[in-house]
Amino acid sequence: MTEPSLGRFDLFTAGVVERDSRVTVLASTGNQKFRGHLRNTGRLEDLIYPGATVVCKWKKSGKTDARVIGAVNDGSYVLLDTNIQEKFFGEILKDGALEWCPSEREIISQVSFEEKRFDFGVKTKEGMGYIELKSAVTCENGWASYPDAPSKRGLEHVKLLEKLSLSGHPAYVVFIVTHPDCDRFRPNGKIQPEMVNQLRSARRAGVKVFGIKMILTEDGEILLEDRDVPVSLEY
Repeated sequence: MTEPSLGRFDLFTAGVVERDSRVTVLASTGNQKFRGHLRNTGRLEDLIYPGATVVCKWKKSGKTDARVIGAVNDGSYVLLDTNIQEKFFGEILKDGALEWCPSEREIISQVSFEEKRFDFGVKTKEGMGYIELKSAVTCENGWASYPDAPSKRGLEHVKLLEKLSLSGHPAYVVFIVTHPDCDRFRPNGKIQPEMVNQLRSARRAGVKVFGIKMILTEDGEILLEDRDVPVSLEY
C-alpha cells in the first residue's frame, strides 16, 4: 500500500531535443527552448532521447534554466533526480520507517571511509554502519535494474562495503526503484556481470542488500510505495 506523500514539487513537462552532456538536457516547452540540469549520470537511453518527455522544475538561478526531475515512459512518471531520492531516503531513515535500521542510532549524511564517500552513516554505541544508495530506474518485465552502464564507482562502493562488513561494521546497499511499473529488483548482468558477482560476494560477507520503491506522480508528489522491494541477485 502506498504510504503518505514525502513531498511535492511544482513541475511541468517538456520535450527532449537532445542530451547535450552527462548532466544537461536541451528541451523545449511550447516555443521555448531551455537547458535542464540532470542529476542522474546513468545512460538513461530508454528515458532521455530526442522526442522523449521529461518532467522539470524551473530554477531561479544558475547555469541551467530548470532541473530534470523525471521522465515519462509509456505514461508512467519515473523519478530520475538522485538528489531527491537521497533527500527523501534520509527522511525515511530518520523517521525509523525501515525495520532493518537500528532503532537507537544517529543518522549522518555523507560519511567517508578510505577516501570513499557513502550516502549515510548509522552511528550506534557499537560503532559506525555505512549505507550506499543506488538508483534503479531501468524497467524490464517488472524488474528494476542497476546499473544501466558499467559503473566503476558503484563496483568500488560494493567492494568497500564488503570489506567494512568483514571488519565488523554494519554495511548496507539500498536500491531505490523509481519506475512505477517495477515491483522487484535485480542487478543488470548484461551490462555489468562483475556487479552481480560482487553483490553476491558482498552479501555472503554480511552486507545487507535491500530495495525500496519511491515514485513520482503526475501531480508532482513523491510517494514511498514500498519500503521492502524484493531483491534477487540472480540474473
